Amino acid sequence: MRSNAAVIGLLPVVLLSGCAVGPKYHPPTVPVPAHFKESAPPTIDTRAITPIAYSDWWRVFNDPALDRLEQDADAANQDIRIAVARVDQAEAAARYARSFLSPTIGLAPSVSRTREAQDRPNNGNTSGRAATFNDFQVPLTLSYEVDAWGRVRRSLEFAHDVQQATEADLRFVRLSIESNVAVDYFTVRENDAERAVLDSTIDHLQQALELTTNRFKGGIASELEVKQAKTLLDQTKTQAQALDVQRSQLEHAIAVLTGRPASEFSLPKNPFDGLPPSIPPGLPAELLARRPDIAEADRNVAAATAQIGVARTAYLPKISLTGGAGFESVAVGSLFGWQNAIASLAASAVAPLFNGGRNRAGVDEATAAFRGSLGQYEKTVLVAYQEVEDQLAALRILSGEAQSAADAVVDATGAVEIATNRYTAGLVGYLDVLVAQSTLLANERVAAQITGQRMVATVALVRALGGGWLGVESGAAAKP
Repeated sequence: MRSNAAVIGLLPVVLLSGCAVGPKYHPPTVPVPAHFKESAPPTIDTRAITPIAYSDWWRVFNDPALDRLEQDADAANQDIRIAVARVDQAEAAARYARSFLSPTIGLAPSVSRTREAQDRPNNGNTSGRAATFNDFQVPLTLSYEVDAWGRVRRSLEFAHDVQQATEADLRFVRLSIESNVAVDYFTVRENDAERAVLDSTIDHLQQALELTTNRFKGGIASELEVKQAKTLLDQTKTQAQALDVQRSQLEHAIAVLTGRPASEFSLPKNPFDGLPPSIPPGLPAELLARRPDIAEADRNVAAATAQIGVARTAYLPKISLTGGAGFESVAVGSLFGWQNAIASLAASAVAPLFNGGRNRAGVDEATAAFRGSLGQYEKTVLVAYQEVEDQLAALRILSGEAQSAADAVVDATGAVEIATNRYTAGLVGYLDVLVAQSTLLANERVAAQITGQRMVATVALVRALGGGWLGVESGAAAKP
């Protein structure tokens, strides 16, 4: 009767379990600009831009070698594997938190043999004599925390939010690794383009040295001119060797990104001389949906919100149901007889009265963590807009630089021809030729570097936009 009364008395509390203590999550808001300050060049025909999915954004570069490297990185990169493990861990933690919504049922069989003293208190069952007896029990136990204040549900919300945050982090890590592979790859190709310029220049300088040497032997040129020609040739060879060091290090970096030992990886030389693809920047508001780091920061805000609710429930009573049912007997043969059945059901509530301010400290800690997560979200959004503006500006400015560099190469080439012809005719000294050749080499290297920078800036823009885009709308906006 007492057990039934306890259960009946607990029913109103169970009915109240639909409420949950703590604030509800509201998506954080930050000022969203109406448009990017740096816009795409008006000459871009966005109707010709190929829609690219987030999982294979690098295909916009139409480079089979890059495709293979990206696929290798996705399959074997260690940072991605670590992030996948964190997702699995968070998913398991969410399942663990969900388990507290269900009662805990256990089986606790026991066997004991007990001797009771003759002069024990309340010795009435054995007529005042000492007693020795067996006790066999096979009970099922039940325990359940009534989620009257939403502690379990808030904990489950927290676990789900953390799981979603780790999934967004996985996308962010994957995007970062993929963009690092692309940056290193295009830097290698820019290195190859510079190396090709130097190799061509070395060939011309070698021919010039032979010409000057022959002129010296014929008494037309001085030994100084021979030394000057050889000095420029040696300097150019030194620059080429310095590029080789950089290329080796880039190859090693790509090897690590693709999960391979550096000693077992190499890239064939392939100078890059093309133009970067056109990337639709989209609308500023779409950036919030595209960027995985923003999604991660948002889920961290939600998790911190739920944690405040968990902390506040510490002020309230913890209500539990416990029970058991089974069989007990002094003999195994009669253990499972209906007359030896046992059962119990109880309810309890434990309310905190004093714990030295522990509950208040827990709420303050959770609230401070929420403020920190909100600040991190706002910072992440602002940095995202900055990164997009940075790369849009870089692409716009680099486009002008590329044209200026191309013009400079044409001008320097003409200067070399004039200087060489005037030197051959004996009108000027070889110093004029050296200056013209050095100027041409410098401008050709700058042109190659700008080409590489444009590719790297394009990759950085894709990363800043959160990956790929699934379609183009209104002439410029990409649907996330």
